Amino acid sequence: MKKVLCIILSALIMLPLAVTSSAEGGSGTLKMIAYNVSGIPLVGNFQGSVYTSTNDRAAKIGALLNGVDADFIGVEEDFNGHKYLAAQMENYPYRSANSGGLAQGQGLNAFSKHKLYNFERVNWNKEFGNLSGSTDALSNKGFIYCLMELEPGVYINVITLHCDAGYEPLSVACRRDNFKQLAEYINKNLNDGRALIVLGDFNFKFKRNLKDDIVTNLMEPTGLKDVWAEVYNNGITDFNDPDFDHEVEGDDLDRVLYRSGDYMTLEPVSKTVPPLTGENGEKYTDHNPMLTEFNYTVTGSEAVPENLTEPEKENEFLLNLKEIGWTAVRFVQLIFGLLELPYLIAQGIELLINGKMP
Repeated sequence: MKKVLCIILSALIMLPLAVTSSAEGGSGTLKMIAYNVSGIPLVGNFQGSVYTSTNDRAAKIGALLNGVDADFIGVEEDFNGHKYLAAQMENYPYRSANSGGLAQGQGLNAFSKHKLYNFERVNWNKEFGNLSGSTDALSNKGFIYCLMELEPGVYINVITLHCDAGYEPLSVACRRDNFKQLAEYINKNLNDGRALIVLGDFNFKFKRNLKDDIVTNLMEPTGLKDVWAEVYNNGITDFNDPDFDHEVEGDDLDRVLYRSGDYMTLEPVSKTVPPLTGENGEKYTDHNPMLTEFNYTVTGSEAVPENLTEPEKENEFLLNLKEIGWTAVRFVQLIFGLLELPYLIAQGIELLINGKMP
């Protein structure tokens, strides 16, 4: 009897040590997807290869995404077809609350196989274009932040974003400001020792060599690295560097940035395009899904966050009501957007003279 009691007491004494060592020594793979799902409410095939409706396109993309072996999926342009997309993604039970259709929403949402907490939506301070640019001002682009519990007691910060599009001067200036705003947010709110992944539609390519300059305005101030550059381009981000590989694929608008933390190291393994197409190769969006795989190692034990808030469920009736009001606002914006016609004409002339940017 005494021997049994000794064994039980020994086990109880060792239990906390076992939990701590598990948290400090864990490792595994982490798969993240960034995907622009082209949820703009228009009928046609300009966003893919199939003539279809927004809701049908969203449902098909949702079914395809549901079959992918990933830990986290961040989607962009998830506007009016959101409920059809989300209904198909039962393998990803943890998700953000939708922010509404094109007029009011960000088009950003997160789906995960791991618990997500502390969602925050932030709109960009600057967007350009009602008729010109890429009409970015007709929606509320920005980014969403969440805290993902990768395994019990192991947390990682995740941001999904959609930056201002276009490569004419005013759009480039807005995107540069997007990068600066995000850097300020990260340095103010996310210097908590946790690893960080930022993914989404950056509307940026290193090979464009424009003045948006993601390195100076975002990566260097925050310590973030670009997965494509690290894995496929020897860590080189300078387009003018003679060793920059101009031929290697993957320097796309959809990107993944990362940095390790005090409690976890991240090592990018690959950035690939999973075949999310129909039975006959049909594409339902004009973007390629970006599947990034990391190896992670837990290097320290962190305290459980004091406040862990789960996302609230969206009120569809209230969202629809707000959408009516926001649609009226966008209509007024379009009227005032006529003032942009000279700029739009100048863009067309420049395109004819200089051709299309890469």
